[in-house]
Amino acid sequence: MVAADEKPLSGDPVGRGRDDRTNAMIREVHIRRAQAADARGIARVNVAAWRDTYAGVLPASYLIGMSLQTEETRWHNRLSQPAGGTATFVAEDRHARIVGYGTCGANRSRLPPGIEGEFYEIYVDPAAQGGQLGHGLIAAMAAHLLARRMRSACVRVLRDNPTRWFYQHLGARLAAEETTRFAGAGLIQLAYVWPDRDSLERLARAPDDIV
Repeated sequence: MVAADEKPLSGDPVGRGRDDRTNAMIREVHIRRAQAADARGIARVNVAAWRDTYAGVLPASYLIGMSLQTEETRWHNRLSQPAGGTATFVAEDRHARIVGYGTCGANRSRLPPGIEGEFYEIYVDPAAQGGQLGHGLIAAMAAHLLARRMRSACVRVLRDNPTRWFYQHLGARLAAEETTRFAGAGLIQLAYVWPDRDSLERLARAPDDIV
């Protein structure tokens, strides 16, 4: 469930098309741990991806009201004093421009039961969607969870987000459905799981075109 200070998860890690320019960019992407100095780049992706992904799902007034400055401040604070066990990863292109990010850590909910880790957010710049960025980010996060001795993981995604199929493509199975409210809208949130160490290890194998 999405708490009052949290946001619906996922974004559009798959994208809706892939051209030669996107292919070239994917081959030159580097994924690394985020630093406080990345706050503005992450905030830019955050605002752009939300407005693209949740159009027609969340109230337009909420999406229009999103502020790059506010998100940058929030991210700077989060990255300067990260919660214990959490990690943020960024994908940057050859110009060191952030084109995607993801965050992970311990499962924050009792649902699904017995699941140890969670992928909190995965967002890709709309201009960079359509390739393997989402897979690369989630592979890096899976490796982080495994290094912290977590043997399973979940991800929560809105039912009305068509990119939920991305997680099934990466081996997750649907485990729970919850009702929540965010920005005044009633939402259905789905929980997908990688239920054991073997499935998480498979997820941690990054695609070949992510460095």
